Amino acid sequence: MHVTRVDISAIERELQQLWQERASEAARTGQAVTRALTLNLVARATEPQLAERISAMAHELMASHPNRAILAICRPAADAPQIDAWVQANCLLTAPGVPQVCGEQITIDAHGAATAQVASLILALLVPDLPVVLWLPGATPFNEPLLPRLIGVLDRLIVDSRELDEPARGLVRMAAFERDPGLPAGSARRVALSDLGWAALTPWRELTAQFFDTRPLLPHLRRIDRVAIDYVPAPGPPNPAAGLLVAGWLASCLGWTPLEDAVRVVGDTLQLQLRRPALGDDPNTSRPVMISITPVTGTPDAPAGLAALRLQALDGVTADFRVARADTAGHVFTTAVIAGHPPLHRLARCAEPALIDLLAAELRLLSRDHTFSAALHMAARFASQLV
Repeated sequence: MHVTRVDISAIERELQQLWQERASEAARTGQAVTRALTLNLVARATEPQLAERISAMAHELMASHPNRAILAICRPAADAPQIDAWVQANCLLTAPGVPQVCGEQITIDAHGAATAQVASLILALLVPDLPVVLWLPGATPFNEPLLPRLIGVLDRLIVDSRELDEPARGLVRMAAFERDPGLPAGSARRVALSDLGWAALTPWRELTAQFFDTRPLLPHLRRIDRVAIDYVPAPGPPNPAAGLLVAGWLASCLGWTPLEDAVRVVGDTLQLQLRRPALGDDPNTSRPVMISITPVTGTPDAPAGLAALRLQALDGVTADFRVARADTAGHVFTTAVIAGHPPLHRLARCAEPALIDLLAAELRLLSRDHTFSAALHMAARFASQLV
């Protein structure tokens, strides 16, 4: 990785010089280099350690999403206003005997009042006619001053609900942004919202849906009356965002309607009360559905995240479906127990997705994720009663 410190006004000139040097090096060594850019990836960090992690991610993404990464390190609390920048080529050899795929990274390090200049610099450095993705890691992404300054050029905003310092308020803010990101009047642009916390739930959602892929079990899906969601919290106050998103996913997919006072807090457990259509000839009848979201204690090395998801049907023929972490790391047990039938058990792989894989998956999306949108807005309805 070649790094050069540059003056702010000379960034593009230094990039050209950087690529000339790479081309000369390739000619000398015989290792071909391909400059390939498919998107602008803008990310904000507030301290050097986070900046290093983001930089490493941008480099790894070259394999699937060659990009111009613009990393803004913003430290507004610093006393002296100062701004520096440097450029680097991010090259990755994807397979032996093929050209290196190279993108580029521009890092802007701004202190004090100079952070006010960062947005205008980013706008000037975007590669035209390529999608613009803004990644805002951290606890308060919607308080980020860069967001309203860049909203007019964004195609996608990436946040992480697992990091929210106020999960209920954060989910409400996420839903409000997803509904209206604050674009200028008359703008035809659509800004998609991605949540890495939601993306991390994909293996759990897939395993749950697989119960009902078979014809004999499918009818029980419309008869679910009880849902129990257990999660291992990260250090600090419990963050039920994942549980609320799973509840929102189930409710939005199955047509469950929250009661007016849908949320009760019992100790550390959230209890959500809904109604679902009853089975039978009368379309106006309904049955209650109860969802509980509970933090549980995991083993000392257990990662934060979902620990178990249980769906029960109590109306008529009883049915019990459960996905729960196994003792073997990266695996879960799935169990289906239907009255009058032998139980079905399976050990399935369910590894915690790496952050780089979550980012790559979200960057593959070409438009809004409508399943996520529906789940988020339902989760925000629950969360609004906790604010």
